Amino acid sequence: MKTKQKYTMILILYFSVSILFSCSKQDVKSDNTNRTVNKTDSTLSNKDTLTESQKKVLDGAKKCLEAKFSYDMTMGYYVCTYKDGENTGSKVFPWGDVAPDMGVCTDVIVRALRWGGVCDLQEEIYNDLKANWSDYPMSRWSAKKPDQNIDQRRVPVQMVWFSKFWQELSVDNDFQPGDVVAWDMNGDGWGDHIGIVSDKYADGVTYLIHNFPDPGYVAEEDVLNEWTIIGHYRVK
Repeated sequence: MKTKQKYTMILILYFSVSILFSCSKQDVKSDNTNRTVNKTDSTLSNKDTLTESQKKVLDGAKKCLEAKFSYDMTMGYYVCTYKDGENTGSKVFPWGDVAPDMGVCTDVIVRALRWGGVCDLQEEIYNDLKANWSDYPMSRWSAKKPDQNIDQRRVPVQMVWFSKFWQELSVDNDFQPGDVVAWDMNGDGWGDHIGIVSDKYADGVTYLIHNFPDPGYVAEEDVLNEWTIIGHYRVK
C-alpha cells in the first residue's frame, strides 16, 4: 500500500490551489483502519451481483480509466466548450465538458456517469441548485447563482447531490463496485477528493478509480484507506 508520506509534497501543492474545487464542511469523522468491500472473489468483485445501474457507473469509470486523461495541476476555471470530445467554440449546456485530455478528480465522476449512460451531472446539479440553492455550500466560493461551467466540478456540490439522490452509506464498510467515495485528505473536516470503487479486489485490497496529482492521470489504485472517508454513495 502507498504511504501517506509519499503524498506529502503532492498534498502541499494540491491544497495550495484546491479552494476552487474544495468541499463543504462535514461532521463525519472516521479512522481508516478497517475498511471492507463487498466481494465474492479473491481477485475480482463479481459484476453479476451488481444492479444494472451499478454496472453503468462502473462501466463509465472504466472508460475514464481507458481514456487516462491527465490531472490538471492548475485546477483552473474553464468554460465548458467541449461536447463529445469536440471543441464547439462556445459554452455547451447540457453535456458540456472541459478539454477531454485533462481534468481533476470530479471530472472522473462527471464523465463516468455520462459515459455509463447514468445521467449528466452538469444538468442535474444545475437544475437542483436553481430549485434548492440553500442545500449547497455555495458561500464557500462566494457564489451568488448557479454556474454551468464549474458547479458540477466541485466535490462539495457533488457530495450534496449524491446525498440527496443516491443512497448515502456507511463510511466504514460495504464498498461495492460503482460506489462513489469522498475523502478528507488534510484532516480539517472538509472533503477534498473523490473517486469510484472499481471491481478489482486483490490480496485484500479494494481498488479505486480516481484522478490525482500522483500519478498525474486517471488510475486504478489502492487508495481507499489513504485518507479519512467522509462520503459513500451508491446509485439507486
